[in-house]
Amino acid sequence: MTGSGRVREVAVVLWVTLGLNWTVALLKLLLGLATRCMVITADGLHSFSDGTSNIVGLVGITISGHPADTGHPYGHRKYETFASVFISFLLFMVAFRIFLEAAVAFIHPRLPEVNAMSFAVMGFTFLVNIFVVWYERKKAGLLKSDLLLSDSWHTLTDIFVTASVLVALVGIHFKIPKLDSIFSIAIGGVIVWTAMGILKKSSDVLCDKSVIKAERIEKIVRAVAGVRDCHEIRTRGRVDDAYVDLHVLVDNAMTVSESHRLANVIEHDIRAGIPGVSDVVVHIEPVSHEHEEL
Repeated sequence: MTGSGRVREVAVVLWVTLGLNWTVALLKLLLGLATRCMVITADGLHSFSDGTSNIVGLVGITISGHPADTGHPYGHRKYETFASVFISFLLFMVAFRIFLEAAVAFIHPRLPEVNAMSFAVMGFTFLVNIFVVWYERKKAGLLKSDLLLSDSWHTLTDIFVTASVLVALVGIHFKIPKLDSIFSIAIGGVIVWTAMGILKKSSDVLCDKSVIKAERIEKIVRAVAGVRDCHEIRTRGRVDDAYVDLHVLVDNAMTVSESHRLANVIEHDIRAGIPGVSDVVVHIEPVSHEHEEL
């Protein structure tokens, strides 16, 4: 699939999930406000942030789909990772708001209303969330998209959150004291944990953490005829957009033309053996050079 085709596919997925997430959020917020149930309102805010992250993702994937140019010779794919970072900060903000509201409600308890409609709406939104996570993860695997994967993790928290809300509603129905506030704080904790995971994964990409094990590349390179040894293997980027550079030792008598051909073979074999590699830089050295350095 071409870069532009991938961008369009990811954008379609984000538009679909945006519509579903905001439908779910609207139902939860209206129900939470009508019943004065803070745990449902908190869940609604979380679902609303899901939709907001979809919009951020749409902007990020649109920019990341631009081809490489003079100013960005490595392309624009990291903008997709920046979008994931922004999603994590949205989650932190939502969690802070929930903690604040829960603390106030804990000090000044309110008696929320729980009825059959509460369980019906929350059950429906639970099923919608399951579908969204399944849909995004399936497409994330097919399109090799970090953005869709991180967004699916965001929505996955909604499943656990909504399940906890259903449990809380049972407790609230039986008038267990302050259960509404306690479960709201628990929801905030889940959101913070998710945000930290997304931020960690994104920072690994932005800080050029090694993305492919050197042993995997070394095995491919050593199998190429003419290679005497290889070292200084480095990788960076993302699983679906990895950059590799390495030093390869060859016989002293090998000509420039032969070295060039060998480098092309190595690049081809690495790309063929490791999906997602975007570029390979091979530095050819004579075997004697290794002994000189020692």
